[in-house]
Order: sequence, then structure tokens, then C-alpha cells
Amino acid sequence: MLTSRSPWDLAPVWQSPSATSEQIAGAVAAMAGAFPAWSRNDHRAERLRALATAISAHRASLAVLLTREAGKTAGDAEAEIELLIKKIDITLGAGASLVPGVPAVGHGVAIAWRPRGVAVVVGPSNFPLHLLHGLVVPALAVGCTVVAKPTERCPALGELYRALLREAGLGEVCAVVLGGPEVVADLVAQPAVATVAAVGSRTTGVALSRLLAPRPEVVLALELGGVNHALVCADAEVHLAVPAIADGAWRMAGQRCTATRIVHVPRRLLDPVLAGLHAQQPAWLPSGAHSAQAGPMVAVDLRDRFVAAWQARPDGLEALPIAGSPPSGGAFAAPVLAVVRDPAARHHPLISEEHFGPGLIVDPYDDEDEAVARMTANPYRLSAAVWTTDRERFLRHARLLRYGLVAHNRSTAGARSDLPFGGCGASGNGRPAAVAASRIFADETVVW
Repeated sequence: MLTSRSPWDLAPVWQSPSATSEQIAGAVAAMAGAFPAWSRNDHRAERLRALATAISAHRASLAVLLTREAGKTAGDAEAEIELLIKKIDITLGAGASLVPGVPAVGHGVAIAWRPRGVAVVVGPSNFPLHLLHGLVVPALAVGCTVVAKPTERCPALGELYRALLREAGLGEVCAVVLGGPEVVADLVAQPAVATVAAVGSRTTGVALSRLLAPRPEVVLALELGGVNHALVCADAEVHLAVPAIADGAWRMAGQRCTATRIVHVPRRLLDPVLAGLHAQQPAWLPSGAHSAQAGPMVAVDLRDRFVAAWQARPDGLEALPIAGSPPSGGAFAAPVLAVVRDPAARHHPLISEEHFGPGLIVDPYDDEDEAVARMTANPYRLSAAVWTTDRERFLRHARLLRYGLVAHNRSTAGARSDLPFGGCGASGNGRPAAVAASRIFADETVVW
């Protein structure tokens, strides 16, 4: 049983903070051996519901570690815990309906889904449990066994997740191994691995694609972040758009793959939108206070990388001064608000590439179709938003915006677990997760 008093004292699965090659091979072999029985197990849903119960029972430990290791505010930690429980309910409900098995009786044509085998799941640091768990649960539900590799930046959370799995009776079908990129490389090299699902940076996706290039039979599912654009139309309700854009850009210190990075604003609305965002900016200064809206970034090196990118910004990208400053020390980063003053700045990597952190760029436009063209030219197309009071105008733009999500009068940030989730272009490889995640781990079969 777990003890909520000291979850960081729990031993890692393979008795090492960073798994060795032999331990990784042993984990995969154990999951390969367990797969046949688990794929036929009639009690998978019951085990997963037991995991939801374990998560609920140890909310305090989870909240402490999400705050301590991932820099979450108290509110964001609680929100992530709720997502862990919700994921199980949705997977066993709407998600299960998308992957029916071979029917026991009946005639005619049936579409059935069969679990593929051992799945490797690689999680990121911004949602260290939610995004890992969001792939582990559907893999287990469909009948795969899993080796999960949580972010190395939050090792105690990884250990606690392993303990929760064991408490729910899932330890023999889901192993947790700890470590960095070298552990991932060892994992995906194991011959028994049938699926690899990862959430991370573009660099991570490229590395995994190269590692798996000689093995096209291994299914690779990638969610690789986004450079997310919002469009404020001339008829938008600015007083509603501005706080939602600020929240989308600066909550969680900008460390959401759906965070708003760039907002296109008609030139005649530039002054009120900039003024509104500038007024919101101090409220998103991070702190370690329990009631803070934003906390630190996950790690100092990530903060330093973000700050360095902004220090190298071009002259044509003007950063507005902010009243106040974040606490000294730690991984705190001030929210950045900048405006494009010279069109040449649009070619700078700060606009074309993902820079994880609390940075928001306001890009004025004179022609709305031109702004939409800039949005469609974006390679990292995960989430977009359009602010307009005209639904037909929104739908006209939505038809052109090839993003994984296109929102009307709401933030780019956030997604619903009961809908598919994935990006286009450089943001992923066309294998949506969330409610559709079970299909990542199963093969479709026509039975007739």
C-alpha cells in the first residue's frame, strides 16, 4: 500500500533512478510475456477503475509532487489530478466504443480492433502525469501491455505513478522505467515493442523516427507541440478576447503545447488589444505563492533557454516593459508581450519555431485574408482560435486552417478528453489521442 506521507521514498520499478540496458530489456520481456493473458483478460476495465480509486486516495501526495517537481500552482496541480481520473472514465466509455472487438455472434461485415502488443509510452515534463497516463490508460484498456517512461525531470512522480499502478493490480502489465533519452533509445530498440507513443518536442519526434526507420512495422504516434495562432477579427468582442488570450499565453508559464504564441490583430484594434494585454500581464507574473496564477517553469535550464531565445529577438519585434519582476532564483520567467513593428521580423525563429514558455507575440494586419494566410503557413499547426461574432465567418476561416483544433471565441489552450486531440504539419504525425487514443495501440481488422 502507498503512504501519502512520503511518496518520494517509494522505490523505482527496477531499483534504479535510471534503468540500465539489462533492466530495460527485462521490463520489455516481462510485458511481452504478460501480453497474451492480458489481451484476453475480461477484467481490464475493473483494474483501470481501481487505478482511478488509487489516484483519488492519494491526491495529497500527487498534489505535493506536482507542485514540487513540475512547478504547478495548487490549482493547476488539482486540475491535472482531475484529468487523470477523467481519462479512465472516458477511455472505458466513449473511447471503448471506437475499438470494438471481434463479435461473438452475428453475420455480415464487422470492423474489429485487436491489441498490437507491447507499447512504449514516453511522457513530457509540462503535464508529467496527465499526458503519460493519457496514453497508458487506452493502451491497457485495449489489451496492450505497457512500458511507461515518465519525464526524467520529475522522478518522484514517476515512482509514485508506478506505485499507483501496483496498488491497482496493474504492475504486472505496466512497467515504469526511469531515465532520460538514452533509456528511450534502449526501449524502442527492443524487438518485442509493437507501438511507440510519445509526447514531446520536435527534436524528440525526429530522433524517434530515425531510430524506428529500419522497423516500419512498429507504429509511431507523435504529439510534438505547437506554435498556436489566434485571429482577432474586426468584429470581435475585445473585452472577452483579451483575457482569454492572456490566459492561453501565460497560464502554466506558457508550458502548454496548445498555449497561444501569436495573435493576429486588425491594425485599428491594435492599441486597445495591446493595452488590454499589457494590463493583464502583471497578474501573470509567476511566484511560489499558494494562490498564484502562474508558477515557475519546470526547470532552470528550460527557463534559461526561453530567456535566451527572447534576448536574441530581432529589432522589429518590440517587447513591452512589464511592471514588476518574478522572484529571483529558481525557474521563474516573466510573461513576455511583444508586437511586430517590422514585417521582416515575421521570418525570425521566435515566430516560426516553438519556444516553450510565457511568450506572446501580437502581429497586426491590414487584410484579414492575409492574416489567415500567415496562420496557414505556420508549420506547427496544433491549435488555432478565431475571435468573431459571425459564426459563418469563423467557419469560412476554419475550412482553411489545417490545425488539429480550431476554436471559436475561446482560447487555443486546453483540449477536451472526450474529443480527438492531435496536430498537423510539424506538430504530429496524424495519430490523434484523447478519446481516439485506443486506436493508436490496436490494429483494425475486417471480419466478414
